[in-house]
Amino acid sequence: MWLKLPTIYRGAIIIAIPAISILPTLATWSWLNQSQTKAQQQIGQTEKVIHQTSLLMKYLVDAETGVRGYTITGETEFLEPYKSARSQIPNSLNTLEKSIANDPEQQVRLQQTERQIKTRLNLLSEVLEQQASSTASNSSELLRLLTEGKAEMDRIRQSIDAFQAEEWRSFKTQQQHLAWINRISDVAIGISIFSILLAYGLAIKLYLQSERELQHQAQKLADINQNLVTLNHLLENRNQELSQFAYIVSHDLKAPLRGISNLSQWIEEDLEDKLDLDSRQNMSLLRSRVRRMNDFIDGLLEYSRAGEEREQTEVDVRKLLDEIIDEIAPPPQFIIDIEAEIPTLYTEAVPLRQVFGNLINNSIKHHPRDNGRIAISATLKEKHYQFSIQDDGAGIPLEQQAKIFAIFQTLSSKDRKENTGIGLSIVKKILENRGDKIWLESEPGKGTTFYFTWTFA
Repeated sequence: MWLKLPTIYRGAIIIAIPAISILPTLATWSWLNQSQTKAQQQIGQTEKVIHQTSLLMKYLVDAETGVRGYTITGETEFLEPYKSARSQIPNSLNTLEKSIANDPEQQVRLQQTERQIKTRLNLLSEVLEQQASSTASNSSELLRLLTEGKAEMDRIRQSIDAFQAEEWRSFKTQQQHLAWINRISDVAIGISIFSILLAYGLAIKLYLQSERELQHQAQKLADINQNLVTLNHLLENRNQELSQFAYIVSHDLKAPLRGISNLSQWIEEDLEDKLDLDSRQNMSLLRSRVRRMNDFIDGLLEYSRAGEEREQTEVDVRKLLDEIIDEIAPPPQFIIDIEAEIPTLYTEAVPLRQVFGNLINNSIKHHPRDNGRIAISATLKEKHYQFSIQDDGAGIPLEQQAKIFAIFQTLSSKDRKENTGIGLSIVKKILENRGDKIWLESEPGKGTTFYFTWTFA
């Protein structure tokens, strides 16, 4: 099934396999990276909260230590920790509120702790006021305040411990989650590496299989090409042999024909006084048949050579037509018009001469009058010229137009017109070998127009 796919599809699949295997890996890695980052951020946030509660507890202890030192010694320098704590505690509480904004339970605990801290700070303020009055009646009140303060401080410590305990629990949970993510990440990376290696291995295997198939196909093409080269050499040899055979046959056939023609002439001359009119006509008919046979042999040789490659040269078509008309030598009263726009082409001169010569000669030979008329014109198309040869002869019936290009086919009796029936076949073969075409338009009594295309360089 794989080898039956077109090469372009196989190449696309080979490229797609590793690419597709990488996509799940990238998606998994992205998800794990996001999860790991989120877990680390949560752990960092929890650490920040725990640190901030420890600072809060330190500020409270500093505040209480400062107040106690002041109450014992009466020295105001002991109040510096208290004053510093009073300024730091609101900031610490505000930071904690922002850090636990997404945790409703911890928000409730913090609100309770905040109320307790406020109560404790108020008690410390009252202690300082009582200490500043320095009356005997205030001593018992100061002792009461200190005792209440200690109990309130114990409750604050318990609240902060509970708050921190919850944060530590969350911290451990997040650490466990991060460890799980790391383990999953290791497993995912291992699976991804294995799948990628497997995909690349499969792609390489398919590529090598395709490469072997391509090499096999290339070898087959090379073998076919070698066979074609061999066949081409054989065909060239056969063509040379056939060409030699044709010339040999032509020579061997023409020699006795010339002998027959000469012998009939000698007999007629020797028996000139003894031959009657019928015998003379028979002798003339005999020589006519010999000439037809000779023309037939020449036509076959010309047909066999039609379409052979020839050297391209610059051809003045008007000059070529003038030479052809001079060679054909039509009757003096026969008119051949050549339009002004006849091109000069860079092409093969010999086959073009054969095409024009056969068509013009055919129009003259089969014209019912000696004062006929032929018009030759040319029209430039995209990549070729379209030539036309129009006569005002008898025309060709529609049912006979298809067979005139067949070899040995003639429309008139061979006794009336000396014709081999090869001329138009030669024209058609030359044009088709070049990739050109020929056709005609004709009606009985209205003449015939032959059209043919000629592709030029």
